[in-house]
Amino acid sequence: MTTMVMNNKREMREKMTSSIAMVLTLVSLSMLFATLMLGYVAYRFTSDVWPPLGMERAALELPTLSTVIILVSSLTYYFTETSFLSQKLKQFKVFFSLTFLLGVGFMISQMFLWKNLEATGIYVDTTVFGSIIYAFTWIHAAHVIGGIVALLFLIPSLTGKRDYLKGQIWVKNVGQYWHFLGIVWFILYFSIFIF
Repeated sequence: MTTMVMNNKREMREKMTSSIAMVLTLVSLSMLFATLMLGYVAYRFTSDVWPPLGMERAALELPTLSTVIILVSSLTYYFTETSFLSQKLKQFKVFFSLTFLLGVGFMISQMFLWKNLEATGIYVDTTVFGSIIYAFTWIHAAHVIGGIVALLFLIPSLTGKRDYLKGQIWVKNVGQYWHFLGIVWFILYFSIFIF
């Protein structure tokens, strides 16, 4: 009985520590993106003309494709998590694979976006406008790469080489991070490319 109580306390402590760490990570990242957004808003609303200096707006096709990809990947991750929690390993593998491929697809769409920006004359070092677009998309892309790497840490859960509790913690935390990236991109898409 004592061993079971100690194991339950240890499991609760692991869940709590992991949850606190993820909350701190998401708060830190929120502050990073909020700071960048504040600078963008200050620049955007003090400019007489938008986009500034007669620059063209970025074409919407690639940012829209990126938005669809990341929103669908958030949905597939939701199904990844629910299938893991209901212990449906086959579904878990399918939705995990889809999420991973969509994450890679998002990064590919970002590379095409950067090439497209260059083709329209928007470079990182040309104007503040270009710097803002590249800064936002590069920083977000770096975090998506981190999310793709975090997805790889779920592989032991796919193969059954991690106990269910630890797998549950990993799946929930990676999910929070993945959904956060989707929300951030959605905000960036509307702030930078639509308005």
